[in-house]
Amino acid sequence: MKAEKIKAEFANLQTHMGSLRDSKFKMKCNVTYEDLLLVMDGGKRVVRLHARNINNVHLEKKAIRIAALNFEVNDDRDVSVVSGSIRLEVGIDSEAWYKELWG
Repeated sequence: MKAEKIKAEFANLQTHMGSLRDSKFKMKCNVTYEDLLLVMDGGKRVVRLHARNINNVHLEKKAIRIAALNFEVNDDRDVSVVSGSIRLEVGIDSEAWYKELWG
């Protein structure tokens, strides 16, 4: 699955390893999900999440919210491992994304 120019919101972040000090941030990104890997590419910042680290997925009106553990945040050359909440505003495709990630 692929989606372009998606608004992603990361919240309640706890950094386990690395230099990321943000407890929340937002970005516009291209999102792909293939081979059990969810990649959110915002240019400077890239987030990678393996399906085994998805704790829960909630379906919202025009978005999905993912509770995730131990996902990777790449800021240029700095790599951090964090846990927290990811909200992806995928619009009318939210139910399809929910079924793909959690179904």
